[in-house]
Amino acid sequence: MSTELPDFDAVYRGESPVTEDARVPWNIGVPQPAIAEVIERGDIVGPVLDAGCGVGVTARELAARGFEVLGVDLSETAIAQAEAARDERHATATFQVGDITELSGHDGHFGTVIDSTLFHSMPVESRAAYVAAIARAARVGARLHMLVFDKGAFPEGGGPNAVDADELRAAVSEHWTIDSIEPSTIAGFLPAGVGTHYPADEAGRALVPAHFLTAHR
Repeated sequence: MSTELPDFDAVYRGESPVTEDARVPWNIGVPQPAIAEVIERGDIVGPVLDAGCGVGVTARELAARGFEVLGVDLSETAIAQAEAARDERHATATFQVGDITELSGHDGHFGTVIDSTLFHSMPVESRAAYVAAIARAARVGARLHMLVFDKGAFPEGGGPNAVDADELRAAVSEHWTIDSIEPSTIAGFLPAGVGTHYPADEAGRALVPAHFLTAHR
């Protein structure tokens, strides 16, 4: 069963139903720690597809390191913010408004696909088309790094369309070979009444239970 998802474009406009202010909870200003770790250990091969790139933090970080990156997001507001934040360090990053489940024109192109919190942010019924689309865009041997909320992090019927490890494996393995699914966390700036349920890091960000999946084509 799908959880009702927020209007993400409204959230990026600062009209968040999640927080008391205009802050976007998952905009932490840097790549998610789990993604940052992958980048730092050199487990990225270009070109890179940043699926559900949001305001482009991860895409710009990779571009600053010399990678060709395409960031795709359904939110026009998020993509406008991603473009506005580009400078000469990010010349190899491009951004596109679009439905990632219908991605075309890039067959066999990408060496790495990054999904930093997108999978749980789409309707359950869109998952199959999404996994197929990013697999089609990836070349043979490409790697997929996916960070997804764990279903146990939220009360039943609450939160986004989170998954348990078995659900995640079943969905992704239709088109990818799973290498690992490890426990992880997603960092976010959550309201006090919600964030207190989770441990916090040194930056005051709540650390919400998640899965980190690695797979290859």
